[in-house]
Amino acid sequence: MERPIVGRQTVRGIPEPRDIHRLSPEPAASEACLTDSRSPSYYAGVRHDVVSLLPKGIKSVLEVGCAAGGTGRLLRSLGVEKLIGIELNPVYAAMAREHYSDIFVGDAEELDTSLMVGYGLDCIIYSDVLEHFRDPWAVLSRHVGYLRSGGYVAASIPNIRYYKAVHDLVFRDKWEYSEAGILDRGHLRFFTWRSIEDLFHRSGLRIVKLQYNRRGSFPLKLLNKVLMNRLSPFLVKQYLVLAVKE
Repeated sequence: MERPIVGRQTVRGIPEPRDIHRLSPEPAASEACLTDSRSPSYYAGVRHDVVSLLPKGIKSVLEVGCAAGGTGRLLRSLGVEKLIGIELNPVYAAMAREHYSDIFVGDAEELDTSLMVGYGLDCIIYSDVLEHFRDPWAVLSRHVGYLRSGGYVAASIPNIRYYKAVHDLVFRDKWEYSEAGILDRGHLRFFTWRSIEDLFHRSGLRIVKLQYNRRGSFPLKLLNKVLMNRLSPFLVKQYLVLAVKE
């Protein structure tokens, strides 16, 4: 399949990307970004599971935490015309740039993205991103202002009730961070399904679709069936959520 040409036309009243370049300069790479010890594969993934949540006809998207652009490339192939990214790591932001109309480089909690208010975007995507913010409630509430009425937020969020995390904490007195996963060393906030509902509700969003990334051994899944799915909340590694702006 040929790579779609990155268009520069205005979509649904959104200003041309050149209008926001002054808010999105290429900063010098911070020492923290350049010494990031994560494997490049951490940034190279394509989130088919998150994209599968989106309804048809989505034309303008903000992807928060666009990494190296794999998901953006997929979105372009599906017909997204206006694609804006936010990425903390300037090295991976540079790799992603060819797929995006524009990219903001920096911390999404600190970047001045005020010109995006009133853009009327169709969708905002957070693929395992919200848990990295100091104040995800404030970030989500602010970003919802970039959506049109009836616009969507699609997100994947790790479940801290996942049985391995609970087992290590309760039975092994262990709470150790790792390079990725539920206890990714970059996670600052932790969510259960109830707290995810609260996060979205506070931001003026109504959840309309819920899917799961479930993990568990065969004996554990069998036990869950015997117990009439009462263990299901502990087998969910990630919640996949689609919400609409009221």
